[in-house]
Amino acid sequence: MIPWGRNGEDDIAGKDQPEKSVIKAVECKASVFSNHEGGKHGGIDSGGDSEKPWPWCILIDDNVESIANCLHRLGYAHFRSVSKANLALMPVGKHKSTCATRDTYLSPWLMFSRDHGSATFTFVNPMYDNEKYFLNLSDLVGAVIRFQKGGWLLMSKEDRVTTSMFFYNPFTRETIKLPQLPVEEIYGFSGISFSSLPTSSDCVVFAIEQRGRDNVSLYFIRKGEAFWSFFVFGNADTEKYIPLHNTPAICNGVFYCVDYNGALGVFNIEDNSWKVLEKPHQQFGAMYPSFLVESGGELLLVKLERYGTLFGIFRLDFNKMEWMRVENLGKQMLFVSYTSCISAIAPTSRMENKVYFPRLCLNGEGVVFYSLETSTYCSFGSQHSATDFYDTEGWYANCTWIEPNWVKSTAQELEWVMIPPS
Repeated sequence: MIPWGRNGEDDIAGKDQPEKSVIKAVECKASVFSNHEGGKHGGIDSGGDSEKPWPWCILIDDNVESIANCLHRLGYAHFRSVSKANLALMPVGKHKSTCATRDTYLSPWLMFSRDHGSATFTFVNPMYDNEKYFLNLSDLVGAVIRFQKGGWLLMSKEDRVTTSMFFYNPFTRETIKLPQLPVEEIYGFSGISFSSLPTSSDCVVFAIEQRGRDNVSLYFIRKGEAFWSFFVFGNADTEKYIPLHNTPAICNGVFYCVDYNGALGVFNIEDNSWKVLEKPHQQFGAMYPSFLVESGGELLLVKLERYGTLFGIFRLDFNKMEWMRVENLGKQMLFVSYTSCISAIAPTSRMENKVYFPRLCLNGEGVVFYSLETSTYCSFGSQHSATDFYDTEGWYANCTWIEPNWVKSTAQELEWVMIPPS
């Protein structure tokens, strides 16, 4: 199961009871972890003396607790599963670790549900051989994922009159409500994102849509504001800029929006200005997905073609204002989707120099990635290899990459608009 960020609260799986109210979840292909006595706890049991299961029983209670206190929450969940003795010593809701609860060495996880009416969300962890976790998130029934950053989801939920928008952290189940938007507006957005964690005082939510043929509409709201700002800009550059369904990226303090041909629109949150850059303007071909990723102060563009064939990865040369082809990502890894595009340093060497997509192999259901080394789509623990999205499924309606974040927020951080004391 996914370990919760709540400490000793009664609403986790019935206090310290085993994970009964949360769907049992960890599926390890190597069968490394087991809750049964005598099961495999490490290595491969082939009957040889040198490969016998590790005698976890030699650890005294104090040693178990000392180890547990140094583990990340995911490691804590794995360590609990080693033996029944550990399960008894390490209650679900009692984890108080000295290890950071939001760590760079964890890779993003693929989060999705099969439909908007389902409370069950699947999380796939590519770092651990596509280990799967399942969470019952009743708060999100009927809601749609719009964007993700730092473990926080930006969600929308429609009723008969309006569409509400709110931030939600599935790891802590914390919610931040946003001021209302008219219902007719949200589904016309070609892109929406936010600049920083919604618990930060400088958080800005930004959205863009094409209004008719000649106008671009922009919406934004800063933390502390009670109403959305709205601007309509004449799009004199219609022939070279058409808003694209993807996520705007914030880079060096401004929001960038890319269209099908790589043209960039720029919104400056300091002076509320919008412009379409004269360059770059390269003809990438037909109208297939493009994903814009901020990476250490640079902008990267992942461009696909028909059937998901990778057209190329490009880096914006800010001096020449041209897209330059990237042949190697080095230790970087990219995670792209319509709701979240992330760049990170690979925690293990086998994950580097790859682009991960929100798709699963039909054979084994592992996360699909594109390897720049082999120029093929593959999946860990699978024989799958292709030059396009053949024999995969994905682009789920409620899907995103999410960065695990168990950090609990203060009551003040969870207020978008602070109500002055009466």
